[in-house]
Amino acid sequence: MIDYGEAKLLARNTVAAIAAKVCDEFVVLDEFTKEVEEGWLFFYDSKEFVETGNPSSTLAGNGPILVRRNGEVRILPSASSWQVAIKTPDESS
Repeated sequence: MIDYGEAKLLARNTVAAIAAKVCDEFVVLDEFTKEVEEGWLFFYDSKEFVETGNPSSTLAGNGPILVRRNGEVRILPSASSWQVAIKTPDESS
C-alpha cells in the first residue's frame, strides 16, 4: 500500500510523461485532488493555463489520473464523469 505522497509523485510523473508526448508542460491541480475509496484522483491542466488563466490554453478531453492504493496508475477517460469512469473496467489492460 502506498500513501498520499507516493501517489502524488506517481501522478506527477504520469502527467509529465503525457505532456512530454505532446512537447508541452502540464501540472497537477493539487486543490482538486480527491481521496476516494480506491485511492486518489489527480486532475491536471496545462502549465500555461494555470499561470495565465487564458482559456485557449486549457486542456480538453483530459480525464483525471487515478492512483490506486496499491500503486496502480490509471488514466481515466473523459467521456463520462470520474464517478462512472472509476467503476468501469480499464479496457487497455
